[in-house]
Amino acid sequence: MARSATLRAPDVGPTSWSAPAVAATQAGHNVIVSDPYGEVAESIHALRARVQSQHIQAGRRALAICGPTPEVGCTFMAVNLAAALAQIGVKTLLVDGNLRSPSVHTYFSPELSGPGLHGCLMNPAAPVAEFTHDDVLPNLDVLIAGEPERNSHELLAGDSFPELINICMRDYDMTIVDTPPANSCADALRIGTVVGFSLIVARKQRTLVSDVRLLAEQLKKERSRPIGTVLNAC
Repeated sequence: MARSATLRAPDVGPTSWSAPAVAATQAGHNVIVSDPYGEVAESIHALRARVQSQHIQAGRRALAICGPTPEVGCTFMAVNLAAALAQIGVKTLLVDGNLRSPSVHTYFSPELSGPGLHGCLMNPAAPVAEFTHDDVLPNLDVLIAGEPERNSHELLAGDSFPELINICMRDYDMTIVDTPPANSCADALRIGTVVGFSLIVARKQRTLVSDVRLLAEQLKKERSRPIGTVLNAC
């Protein structure tokens, strides 16, 4: 059930938000589709309202979903927030930026497949539309990660990734990018830098306040503005 925020990183953003972690680590759990009137979905709707009023209406067109450690629910939050935005007519692109251990494709039935982001970055001259799954849900396109890549940071560090994000921000009202845990590699910080804005995900009884503060500081140093923190409350 949705609760008031119990975790807040100083200077992260204007507010912190809470949403339950009932299924945050279960691959394939898209509550916006499977249980649209449940308590978890209602919490996602509340987050959507905050993002719409404080981010989208300010003209911002992309958001990186970041977590300091594994199993805080980043992919769960990215998938469900993207689906919730699409529900209200926001033309949304969901990007799986976790090239090392992707899982966005498992949240849809049948599971999505194809070259995805990996193929897009390896073939920058090709149209982005060749790599996306269109209308997975009404108003929602998905760019899965594609083939897992151990040298993902090298791919993300090139010019192709910022060029891709610029195209996405031009073609969509909102681009949501899932990222790998920030403590496992530098990919999340790179993605946050390119996207420009980030939402930090923490999980009750798993995430340390110090880890959230450190991630917020790192993102700001990399010129990514954290707009807030979501607490997954069990």
